Amino acid sequence: MWIAFSATFKRQLITMRRAYPWSFFIGHILDGVYITIFAYLSYHFIFQGQLNTQFVSYTGTSDYLSYVIMGGVFNSFAVSLLMIVSRMLINEMREGTLEALLLTPSSRLGYFLGAAIQGLMRSGIEWLAIICVGLFFGLNLVAAHLALLLPIMIVLCFALFAQALVLGGFMLAFRDTYITQNTLFVIMTLVSGVSFPPQFLPDWIQGLSLIMPLYYGLELMRSVMTHAAPSSDILYHLLSLSTLGILYFAIGLLFMKRMEKSVLEKHFG
Repeated sequence: MWIAFSATFKRQLITMRRAYPWSFFIGHILDGVYITIFAYLSYHFIFQGQLNTQFVSYTGTSDYLSYVIMGGVFNSFAVSLLMIVSRMLINEMREGTLEALLLTPSSRLGYFLGAAIQGLMRSGIEWLAIICVGLFFGLNLVAAHLALLLPIMIVLCFALFAQALVLGGFMLAFRDTYITQNTLFVIMTLVSGVSFPPQFLPDWIQGLSLIMPLYYGLELMRSVMTHAAPSSDILYHLLSLSTLGILYFAIGLLFMKRMEKSVLEKHFG
């Protein structure tokens, strides 16, 4: 597994440095910055600094700007990591190297982990850049439960990695990236509590938030970094996120194997 991991990591790092040196960075950073600026302008110039009482009861905080900015930060992080991992095999298909890859005895898990770790490096830089912009526009960070930040990040990254495997399987099945990934990203942004609590949505839509790792990740990160959620819910959300990640991981591995078999059967008749 180590050989597949290191080779994929090096290839992705070289590709990022030579082929996409700035475009991906700037694009994902701007997504988070746009959410931040829109929230700032809306709060101060449209709503005149007034909040609905339901917002406070749902979120446990009256700090709207910190709530939305944190949503923008981690939404950008999640989208970036999902894109990097899920598009690996479909990119191999477009480049004409998928069949050769699938015929090799290399570890599939090592292959995806190599892409994920390299993607985490890039996503981490984007994350820090958006945090810095958010601090300028009113993000209020506090040192609450900071010791939990590392384990929460590990579990969140694992859950997003697992979700990316499922998304990648759908991409192979439909031979499409843009419609498939953008459909997920729109739904994920809507129901995960990026800009507003999911409780404002109709009941039948709220249920979708429970299958989104980003929803639990945002609840946890707001709890430990901004006091924007009750600290008593940390263990519940962490267990839920872990369970969801394991479920996605199992489904993703099975789905990927089935799609790989289908691709080889179509290629070799």
